[in-house]
Amino acid sequence: MTNENLNKLCMDESDPMLNALVRCKHGILLNLQTSWSKLNPGRRFWSCPCYGSKNCKFFRWRDKEKVDPRSSLILPRLVNKINELEQELCIRQVHIDNLRNSNLLLERRLNRRLKWCRFNRKILLCILICVVAMFIEFKYIIWISILFCVVAMFISNQ
Repeated sequence: MTNENLNKLCMDESDPMLNALVRCKHGILLNLQTSWSKLNPGRRFWSCPCYGSKNCKFFRWRDKEKVDPRSSLILPRLVNKINELEQELCIRQVHIDNLRNSNLLLERRLNRRLKWCRFNRKILLCILICVVAMFIEFKYIIWISILFCVVAMFISNQ
């Protein structure tokens, strides 16, 4: 979880200091942030975005109070757990995406095979129709030949 998301998560909407106008020497309006370090977990502060560079040393804690010892143990663990869960979520999302891609490939392969099977079925049906037609033609030719023979025998007997 990014620090910005953690900051939003820990915002106390009723905190009057959220609306405090705090500016650094550059005149930049600063947002109240939350520390997630092991020494100051959950502690609120303002700092210039240029802190550490451009010779800006503006940093101010929202309060002077010390962090509760229990919080200094629990909050870093919770933040680490959130980070672990987010990493696990990313890994599972990648796995899901891979499964979707392989599923699409399998569906395409199946569709190609189904088209091939339909094509083969049509060819087999055409062959069957041709064979049946040939058999029917042949049968009629035999019957016609027999009929001609019978007629010829009948005519020759008269």
